[in-house]
Amino acid sequence: MFAFGHGLGYTQWAYESVSVDEAEPGPAEDVRVGVLVRNAGSRPGKEIVQAYVAAPAAGAGRPVRVLGAFAVVTAGPGERAEAVLTVPARVLAVWDEVAGGWAWPRGAFTIEVGRSSRDLRLQATVGPGG
Repeated sequence: MFAFGHGLGYTQWAYESVSVDEAEPGPAEDVRVGVLVRNAGSRPGKEIVQAYVAAPAAGAGRPVRVLGAFAVVTAGPGERAEAVLTVPARVLAVWDEVAGGWAWPRGAFTIEVGRSSRDLRLQATVGPGG
């Protein structure tokens, strides 16, 4: 009935910008994501900012996107807050049965941020061409 990550609150939130510290991280490097949000309502509130990661190509058994990280911010009416999320390198990896270990696929990953898995408001690209 409700999307993964869905929550309710007493205020509205505007997602203003997203940035990644490293547009082309190397294998086994975490990705730091900054998200600027503004409390657009008339009451103080708390928001759980969520980052989902979509792989360059969805393979067999790989979901379209996975939850990479989340952070909680609080702000009064009209105030801005920055959520700093760290997407672990392992979220970008796939298990390579032949090699018997984790492998980092080539290509650009899309990091989508928002309030839930169905309410994604901003995105950034990491990886080659990101």
